Amino acid sequence: MKKYLGHQSGESNIPEQTLRRIPMYHQILSEMERKRVQYISSKQLARYFQVDDTQVRKDVAIIGYKGKPKSGYSVTGLKNAIEEFLGINYENTAILIGAGHLGSALAQYPGLKEYGLKLIAIFDNDPSKIGNVIGPFTILPMDSLQRVVKSYDIGIAIITVPKEEAQSVCNRIVSLGIKAIWNFAPTQLSVPPDVTVRNENIAMGIAMLSHYLKTHKIQHEKEKTEAEIKQKNPPKQVIEIFQKYQPKREYLIPILEKTQEIFGYLPRDILDFIADFINIPISNVLKVIDFYGNFRLEPPAKYKIQVCIGDLCQEMGAYDILDAITKQLNLGVGKTSENGLFSLETIPCPGVCENGPIVTINKKQYKGIKVKELSEILGRLIKESKEEGS
Repeated sequence: MKKYLGHQSGESNIPEQTLRRIPMYHQILSEMERKRVQYISSKQLARYFQVDDTQVRKDVAIIGYKGKPKSGYSVTGLKNAIEEFLGINYENTAILIGAGHLGSALAQYPGLKEYGLKLIAIFDNDPSKIGNVIGPFTILPMDSLQRVVKSYDIGIAIITVPKEEAQSVCNRIVSLGIKAIWNFAPTQLSVPPDVTVRNENIAMGIAMLSHYLKTHKIQHEKEKTEAEIKQKNPPKQVIEIFQKYQPKREYLIPILEKTQEIFGYLPRDILDFIADFINIPISNVLKVIDFYGNFRLEPPAKYKIQVCIGDLCQEMGAYDILDAITKQLNLGVGKTSENGLFSLETIPCPGVCENGPIVTINKKQYKGIKVKELSEILGRLIKESKEEGS
């Protein structure tokens, strides 16, 4: 592995969001390379990040890599270009200061080595920890810091000490000439302009998640209360079903089948009535539904669209077909349109991909279909549905 000599001039002006996406591109490409996928388009990459494919092309242009017309980007070629751009294929030496639980976990994390980070030593000022072994490392005293930094030309310092000690540790690191700090202490560090600090504020992350959960719970309770007020008694159709069966567990499946026959699916509020009728927890009802594949928890669309994304179908334009559908119907994969007319999903190879791309609409299979032909079919279905509703 080569020694990293620093980024080329101009890279420091790259937008932060782009720098956040580029390592994720690398992870996706690595997985695709393992699956022996040879080419990937900007549209395919864009789906992973919910951004426009134009943004992906801009990101790749910053990396300095060019794809092939109609084929897209070489998976291996783009992956290697990202490794060169990020310095992953160069060796960055690092030290870790703070041998607590977090520091110990990071020291043994194999991902550091995968991204070109070679950990040289671990330090701590606690006499009870000095001399202990973490993986291949013996914890060193802080007195040895200067010797190790100079001997191994350390580039990065990882700080996992308590926040009260973080700034003083940072000052000492900076005084030894280290220009890159990965800070896990829950505090902002003050450093000179030529020193880069990457903050991983775990406490802030927990706070944001806690706020999200609180908001979610409040909304859930509100919706639950509104549902209880709106419907305290089962609908007439459900009462009629209950009148045909005794409140025993052995009748759960027939009751579910009758309910789905009436409503077309199993509404969540109806399931609560069923659970109360049989006197079992709602979780048990949901387990039964999950076990049997013939039950639906969402209203079925009038037209179920399935697009094969097997390797051959991909080569024959499956993703172009998928993009055309999403644009024409304004419908995401795995979603059902608001009017309940269409649902869209991708499926693995059905075994006839040599005639691809394959699109199935309500079990009717269209082989080798083109974008224009499919657009006309969807347009006709929309028109027929409007005429039926008028």
